Amino acid sequence: MQQRLNTGHPPGTVILASGIQPRYYEFTDSVERLQVPAGTIYNVRRSCDVAFNFNRATRDMKGEWAWYLGDDHQFAPDTLLKFLDYDVDVVVPISPCKVAPFMPCVIHGPTDGRIWDDNMLLYTWEELSGDGLMELPKGDFIGQAGMLVKKHVLDAIGDPWFKTGMLDQGRLQEDIWFCHELQKLGVKIWVDRSTIFDHWFIMGVTARKHEGVYAPALRTGATVMVLPDAKPTYEVNVGVGPGNVRWVPVPGMEKVA
Repeated sequence: MQQRLNTGHPPGTVILASGIQPRYYEFTDSVERLQVPAGTIYNVRRSCDVAFNFNRATRDMKGEWAWYLGDDHQFAPDTLLKFLDYDVDVVVPISPCKVAPFMPCVIHGPTDGRIWDDNMLLYTWEELSGDGLMELPKGDFIGQAGMLVKKHVLDAIGDPWFKTGMLDQGRLQEDIWFCHELQKLGVKIWVDRSTIFDHWFIMGVTARKHEGVYAPALRTGATVMVLPDAKPTYEVNVGVGPGNVRWVPVPGMEKVA
């Protein structure tokens, strides 16, 4: 599955919370190419309950760290080893939101002393475009996709590590509360601004008029994002693909609509 290497890092557990069926080959390919320290195990827990999956896998973890994954992400083979090289208690990549305009999944916390507010603002890409690690300010939030956590931190939180309904009884928010608990313990959460965790999802392609001319557009939920600068990578009147392939009718089928 993974490339197990003698890296000098202690082994740990790569944890996946998944549904009953895998979602994206991009994730599967990423895991198959992943470089991990020798002795590392891969613990997959499958059900529709994300918090339950993460808790069961954490309960059974081996080694000195846990790396938390969802099966809708894509990442480079050396991502985990890079995080281990940082040698910090908690480090997490930046993942774009799945909804246009695809902002970072990093949230500014309330400024009035409350823990949570539904009107909190997402970070902008400009705020996260620096180099290297950035300490997440206390009171701000980030999800746990790709989050590497050392075992002694997990021991300090205790079972169950991921709790639901803590901020809103009608919502899971297990990742938000986990982030809050880390900060309550005084644990620094480091955001790796050099690592983007690609976020895969299904969306539709449509078209909308831009300055009187149709342009392709992406449709995700109720949001449509027009892409007026999208241009073909080939000459339309020549053909597409290697060798400028043309579509030709099958002999005898020319008159079939």
